[in-house]
Amino acid sequence: MKHVWVLRHAKAEPGAPGGDDHDRALTDRGRRQGKALRDLLPSLADGERPLPELVLCSTARRARQTAAAVLDALGPAVVLEEERALYQADADDIVDRLRLVPDEVVGVMVVGHNPTLHEVCFDLVSADDVEGIERLEAGFPTAALAVIALDTGCWADLATRSGHLDELVVPGR
Repeated sequence: MKHVWVLRHAKAEPGAPGGDDHDRALTDRGRRQGKALRDLLPSLADGERPLPELVLCSTARRARQTAAAVLDALGPAVVLEEERALYQADADDIVDRLRLVPDEVVGVMVVGHNPTLHEVCFDLVSADDVEGIERLEAGFPTAALAVIALDTGCWADLATRSGHLDELVVPGR
């Protein structure tokens, strides 16, 4: 069993016309959301679902700030990999990237952007997980975190529609 922790970046400042979208920072609300996630993360782990050991993060400023806000809660051994390709990735790109994760890693967190991350959740959750799909259909706002259990022992064998939505949380606004 593997676990993907899908985290949409927290609330960011609006983009300015002609501005650099990649450099948008978190707002005060976004920083509060990051702190709330940091405080919540330890309670989401258990014996079968440890906290992520690897964080794959978009290089966009708002994603990096969101990842930085939660890293302390993941423990001192967590590895952070910032990847420019995650900034404009589509759902297939994210799933393909997950297939490259070493098998000794049980849990991976992906920090990035919508609509891609919401689509990743739908791509990974099985059609049999009716409740999980209904919860996802309600939306994936800023700072949403989905934890998906995957029925695989090998990342390279990750199949779409093979997961179960274990958790879906959105910190206070």
